[in-house]
Amino acid sequence: MRILLLISFSLAASFPVFAQPQVVTSLRPLQLIAQAITEGISEPLALLDGTQDPHHPALKPSQRLALSRADIFLWIGPQLETGFEAVANDIEAVTISALSVPGIITLEIGDQIDPHIWLDTENAIIIAAALASELGSQDEANAKNYQANLNRLINSLGDLQNEILADLDPNSFPAFAVYHNAYQYFENQFGIAHADSFTNNEEIQPGIRHILTVKKTLAQNAVQCIVVNPAINTDNLNNQLQLDDIHFVSIDVLGHEPELESASYNDFIRHLAQSFADCRL
Repeated sequence: MRILLLISFSLAASFPVFAQPQVVTSLRPLQLIAQAITEGISEPLALLDGTQDPHHPALKPSQRLALSRADIFLWIGPQLETGFEAVANDIEAVTISALSVPGIITLEIGDQIDPHIWLDTENAIIIAAALASELGSQDEANAKNYQANLNRLINSLGDLQNEILADLDPNSFPAFAVYHNAYQYFENQFGIAHADSFTNNEEIQPGIRHILTVKKTLAQNAVQCIVVNPAINTDNLNNQLQLDDIHFVSIDVLGHEPELESASYNDFIRHLAQSFADCRL
């Protein structure tokens, strides 16, 4: 028996172990989309956490190691993660820039492409399909499983779209404003639109003159709700506006709240919709 065991171990050691492709994403929302495709097969990694600026990331040694071990690197593109452009060109992994995937719906802010494309579920499906295709090419044994996961995502997002449209009801949705103009993909898909925004670039703080201009717009449109990202000091903003009955709704577009599972992207979008619905209060 001992000899048989030794022979078995020897044979096992002589053959390589083929693991499934490792997917590494730049941002958490892309990890949520990737998880829907790799569910039951592997677990994707996200490089950046909520403490790191996606525009100018300073990668830790552990993050660089994860990138070096990646088979597929999924990122938005240099329009958002400028610091990843050199990295993406210097790794052996297949890189997928979501903004470069054929069929992606893009919107503009000023003369720039708005990079927050993951906030449109149709874009999420297109990104997921590109990832499923690449994974199937690298891991033919699981190609049918990736496709099945993609089909499940498509069906579930179709149901979620109908659910959100019924919940938000664009025909009766109240006027609202946004601090950072980062939600327009979601707004465009579900038929709602902000009255004004304080900044188109979260790295540039609005001046007092612009704040006064926005204040005028808020009063003219009877806006009582302002959507902000979690980092905004709403007490300070409220003091600057000096408007009665304004309330704030906090939304994290980087999706750090949902646990990582097959339905995490759906949960992220559902939570986004529920937060917007709080503007009715």
